[in-house]
Amino acid sequence: MQFKTVIFDLDDTLYRELSFVESGFSVVADYLVEINTRNESKEFILSYMLDTFEKKGRGRVFNDALKWLNLDVDKYLSTLIYLYRNHIPSKIELDFEMKVLVDMLISNKIKLGIITDGTYVTQKNKTDVLLRGIPYSCIIHTDTLGQQGWKPSSEPFKIVMNLLNTHPKDSVYVGDNPVKDFIGARIIGMKTIWWNPENMKYDFPDTLCNPDYIAKGINNLYQILLN
Repeated sequence: MQFKTVIFDLDDTLYRELSFVESGFSVVADYLVEINTRNESKEFILSYMLDTFEKKGRGRVFNDALKWLNLDVDKYLSTLIYLYRNHIPSKIELDFEMKVLVDMLISNKIKLGIITDGTYVTQKNKTDVLLRGIPYSCIIHTDTLGQQGWKPSSEPFKIVMNLLNTHPKDSVYVGDNPVKDFIGARIIGMKTIWWNPENMKYDFPDTLCNPDYIAKGINNLYQILLN
């Protein structure tokens, strides 16, 4: 087995981030039901937000929902963001096949870690729910290092190598975003795997963005990590 340590990205690697988005929108919809004067149902508000997310991306969802409900954006926007970022995402879970893979890695005595970007409280709530009962050796929330420690910085990769007492040449990072996931890992000499089950095409702008392996499905990932 070529790797002694496997480090994972979190969002859209170990689980589908859309499930977290849906969970957060549900909490926000509960609040909007209480304060909107149009008497819209939670289901209709949630449907509106998910439709906006699909069409415009995350950045406009709450602004548009507040305007649609005739609510003051300046008054309520920060409250919706707070609810979204701080909610406990009880409905999210590891993808089943990823959970099987993690169990196999653990049974083979491979050290496991996670490096994840994002607001600390949000990512901590995710890992607390997703990884309950799973003996990950090390979880690095890069927000605790300051924004300069977010990927593509090499600092979180150096830290995880030290904390796990392992060496980059024996380690691999699995992530879904070539723009930022692989640069820091490759700078310190780790191998990288692009988790790409959707078979997306990508023009790598920098050689450091190039993954060493591409896993187009879970079977590919098994073969790379366990052969």
